Amino acid sequence: MEGFKITDYNKSNEQLDFENEKNSIDSFNTIRAEYFKKRIKWLIYVLVVVISITVHFTIIYPVYLISDNGIGVSTLQPYTFSFTINWTLFSTGSYLIIYFIKSMMMRVTPSLKQYIYSEINNIGFKVQEKRKSGITFLILNCISVLIILLFELRVIYFNSLLFANLFKGILVIYLFISLIIPIIWRVSYDRLSVKLKKKYHINIIPNYRIRKFKNQNYQLLGIYFTSNRIASKFNKNNKRLYNKIAESRWLPRKIKSFISKYSMSIFLRFNEFSTPNNFQKQFLNVVLALQEWDATISC
Repeated sequence: MEGFKITDYNKSNEQLDFENEKNSIDSFNTIRAEYFKKRIKWLIYVLVVVISITVHFTIIYPVYLISDNGIGVSTLQPYTFSFTINWTLFSTGSYLIIYFIKSMMMRVTPSLKQYIYSEINNIGFKVQEKRKSGITFLILNCISVLIILLFELRVIYFNSLLFANLFKGILVIYLFISLIIPIIWRVSYDRLSVKLKKKYHINIIPNYRIRKFKNQNYQLLGIYFTSNRIASKFNKNNKRLYNKIAESRWLPRKIKSFISKYSMSIFLRFNEFSTPNNFQKQFLNVVLALQEWDATISC
């Protein structure tokens, strides 16, 4: 089955070593240290963006000129292209805040990422880091800024008040969509993934305790594997096949205690949990489950 080729095991990694307990504990401590450094870095980025937006909208943007009419009335005189500049800063700042917070919460660190890449490469597959939210935001936001700029330059102009208000309403809806879609994409879909044959792929989600306890075991470092959606839960035949494959391969069928974000899904996924000691074996278990599923469905 093309795309499901499995090669011999070849464990080698220069950074993390889980071959014995001492090295495993040292490796886990390295991951934790990198994670805390990463969180501090992204937190600083969030604060910089928040402060920049706050300063702009509270100090720079409001340019008030006291009129010389004897009664001291203040009038607002915004600078040229204020709507274009304000939307650019607001949308970019909002997306970056979510992007940085998501990056801060992700458990992937440089050494752990290298370890995952090495383990996956050694069994004949390739990890892809999905980051399509940035491209999506850039495209949608550039269109938004261009439309607003043309509107402020009066290149887009309506003599009819009805059409003008209709255009403004549609523009507001589009601005909301252009901002919310990349944010949802970032929160839900940006992750490490292994592309298989056709429409199949396996997501890799590291998980481990952040706080350190006295009797903490390095085996608390876990890595979840979850496939893409393969079928609806409401299809009885597919559900029966799914249960058969999952049971034969000892795959967890209830996601409630597995990955909470998928617990309410109406779709079936093959899921698996691994530790560093059985990373490749458990990953291949999901691959073979998908292979069996595809072979049966295609018949």
